[in-house]
Amino acid sequence: MPSEKHTRVSVRILVKAFPQHSDKYEETVCCAGVREDTGELIRLFPITYRRLPPEHQFNRYDRIEVTITKAGDARPESYRLDQATLRVIESGSKLDRASRVRLWLPFIAPSLTDLHEQRRVTKRSLGIVRPDPGSLKFLHRANNTEEREDAQSLQASLFDQPLKPLAPPEFAFVYKFASDGQPHEYSIQDWEVQAAYINYQHEYGSKERALTMLAQEYGENIPSDNPHFIMGTMKRRPHQFLLIGILRSQLDPQELAKQPPLF
Repeated sequence: MPSEKHTRVSVRILVKAFPQHSDKYEETVCCAGVREDTGELIRLFPITYRRLPPEHQFNRYDRIEVTITKAGDARPESYRLDQATLRVIESGSKLDRASRVRLWLPFIAPSLTDLHEQRRVTKRSLGIVRPDPGSLKFLHRANNTEEREDAQSLQASLFDQPLKPLAPPEFAFVYKFASDGQPHEYSIQDWEVQAAYINYQHEYGSKERALTMLAQEYGENIPSDNPHFIMGTMKRRPHQFLLIGILRSQLDPQELAKQPPLF
């Protein structure tokens, strides 16, 4: 990527990871999206998401405008943003299904093994992989930590002022899957899965029922909707990919790729 400073860009958001504690920023959220001027997949940080005004708290596929500067780490996709300049310009609800898929089609790697090889050669640290059909298995594990609060406390803390540190999630939600026949297992870092668990618990009033509904959504519904995983590395672990987001569509991206865009 070219070197640039204080550049105003438009970005379509693809994923928002679960917040991480930060001594300097209270907490930070890392996001990934597609730059509309260059068509590149980029990483944006640090974002204190809960400090954003409600009208600028963005969701998947929303288009934002923000001022960015190339980050000083070895990952070519990483940019620091000026949070005060962030504005939501357009809701992702205005994108049709085909436009959403075409947004991330160019970044699909043939396999997770291939993505690792690209990282070794080009330092690529963001990419998308499709799990082998029929290979997905969703499970959860308790996070064993004395600092863990219950899900009700976690939910309440999302709206406290001043910000309280978010407790570690009660559960780690995991996908086991194959990519090009090779088995893998990753914890899901996407904020949406933790939010879904909390919402289910609030709706049904039961931890067990919430886990059942989550297993139905992530273990049955999502696997039937052409799931693709956004994989990204961390600065302190540049050789290790994490599952930072889940993309899904009733449209098959492979079939869509064969069709020319209408415009």
